[in-house]
Amino acid sequence: MRGYVAAIISLTFAEDRTRLLKLFYTSSEQFGLMLLVGLPALIVLLATTFAGEDERNWANVLMRFAQPLLLLSLIVDATLILWMFIEQHGAFSFGRAGIIFGWFICGWYLINSRRWRFYRRHLASRY
Repeated sequence: MRGYVAAIISLTFAEDRTRLLKLFYTSSEQFGLMLLVGLPALIVLLATTFAGEDERNWANVLMRFAQPLLLLSLIVDATLILWMFIEQHGAFSFGRAGIIFGWFICGWYLINSRRWRFYRRHLASRY
């Protein structure tokens, strides 16, 4: 959801809204791709919000597929990050280093978190 967060933060700059986005993305195509890659994470976030403890709904059904959706999104994101570095010829910037660091943290949490696994299975079992 990095693209969505960057878009929301860039709205706070009244002078030039694209200035912050250019720190992370070199073109508008990269930004658009990040919005598409973040769509599964946005859907899982909405499902987590609307999942019911006492009643069955669409969000509880979606929680069964949350893990594969997020893993697919992370794999596509890793491919786009690699493409971004190849396009920039390996040039270092703190923004790109932060992107890679955040990617590793998200991947580690998604794979190793017992709380996320329990919460997801608990909500999926309500269906």
